[in-house]
Amino acid sequence: MSVLEIPAKEAAPYVRFDEGNAVLQIKGKSYDDDVVMLFSMIRSKIKAFGQTSPAKLDVNIFLKYFNTSSSKCLFDLMSDIKEIHEKNDMELNIIWNFVEGDEEMEEEIADFRDSLEMEFEIEAIADDLA
Repeated sequence: MSVLEIPAKEAAPYVRFDEGNAVLQIKGKSYDDDVVMLFSMIRSKIKAFGQTSPAKLDVNIFLKYFNTSSSKCLFDLMSDIKEIHEKNDMELNIIWNFVEGDEEMEEEIADFRDSLEMEFEIEAIADDLA
């Protein structure tokens, strides 16, 4: 199974999708002009993964900042993951981190969870550990 690994840039997050271990990681900041292309690549890989009838998927997200375009892309990605989860009845573990004290980000993540009607952990991380 392949590994998709995209290095972080100043305005684009680090992405690693390890199909063999069923782990998706997204970390950093996301406000690049080409964010739609980046997330299209991730979504394509996730959809292909979903066709393999996976038993589980672990998703770890930690974005210190994301813009409106990234928010839409993240919503679409999470919708895809939800669809795969429901179709395959797979085990799904999502942990979405934010910088401790960033109440606005915490609320935004909670809004994602509520809008998507998904269950996932929202955890604060001290900024110096991020």
